[in-house]
Amino acid sequence: MKRNLKLKSLLSSLLLLVLVVGCTETESDFEETQTVTSVTISTDQSALETGGTATFTVLSNLGTNLTSASVFYINDVAIANSNYTFLTAGTYNVKAVYQNLTTNVIQITVQDQVVIPTQFVNRVLVEEYSGTWCGNCPRILYGTQLLKEQTDKEVSVQIHLFNNDPFITAQGNALATAQNVSGVPTGRINRTINWSGPQYQNVNQVLNEIKPGAPVGIAINSTLDGGNINLNLLFGYNNTALQTKLVVYIVEDNLFYSQANYSSNLYNGLSSIPNFEYDGVLRSIVTPISGEAITVSGSQVTKNYTIALPSNVANANNAKIVAFLVDANSNAVLNVRQARIGQTQVLESL
Repeated sequence: MKRNLKLKSLLSSLLLLVLVVGCTETESDFEETQTVTSVTISTDQSALETGGTATFTVLSNLGTNLTSASVFYINDVAIANSNYTFLTAGTYNVKAVYQNLTTNVIQITVQDQVVIPTQFVNRVLVEEYSGTWCGNCPRILYGTQLLKEQTDKEVSVQIHLFNNDPFITAQGNALATAQNVSGVPTGRINRTINWSGPQYQNVNQVLNEIKPGAPVGIAINSTLDGGNINLNLLFGYNNTALQTKLVVYIVEDNLFYSQANYSSNLYNGLSSIPNFEYDGVLRSIVTPISGEAITVSGSQVTKNYTIALPSNVANANNAKIVAFLVDANSNAVLNVRQARIGQTQVLESL
């Protein structure tokens, strides 16, 4: 009886072994039918700046990760690993080879790294309301002359008002109204600060507004094509959350006319100064007087205009573009710059 039980136990074990072997062979046969027929490459970075690193992955048609078993090529040159640091700007074709299979080709676009400066060179804007007929106006005219002698970081614009002044403009009148200017001489520093008179004795008030740096930068580039000015403006921002508005003037230098003078200590005490030279005289306002809103989508923003050369410009060679950005909330000027037509500029970073 015991012998029969042992025999039955032995037969059961043999049967179980046969079943296990049979199952194993079936699974092996199933795996052999799952063949890798194609491979695909992907990356975590398809666009980056110089110095950036992209990592590549290869998957089979079965979903198997074959990255470690693949060889990667950039512009048909093999690389050592599945990641690569791009040091030069350009467009790169990347592929991989697994055994005898080649992946699709992907493109990597590399741009030069944009360095966002912490600050830009700052300049101060002086809007000088005066008139050729105004005997007290040499006080502000001499004040801006002293400014130019002491710094190259000021931009002054003359707005002539009242009494049929030869350099008066309708836009200048509208600007004076918007700025609540009712008499001359009046000076506005960065649009929000009144320049105390007599201005030539308070030059430091303007100089003190020139800051060590500005959060925005301006580059002005323009050409004259026939009677049109093609204007390209480039703005740099160290803070893309800034809300700004743009104001653009066309001004003219080297204009001459007799200037009334009541100050005995200025200009040799002449009551009428013949052939007085006026620089930075407002000829036209390109944008709305209060400014045109600028949408800041990155650290650099461009703005283009095609505008007719104002008919009141006597000599295009003496015309200049003045562009400034104001804080959209306070209306204070953040930075200003000027350039002659045809001049080339870049952003001035610190």
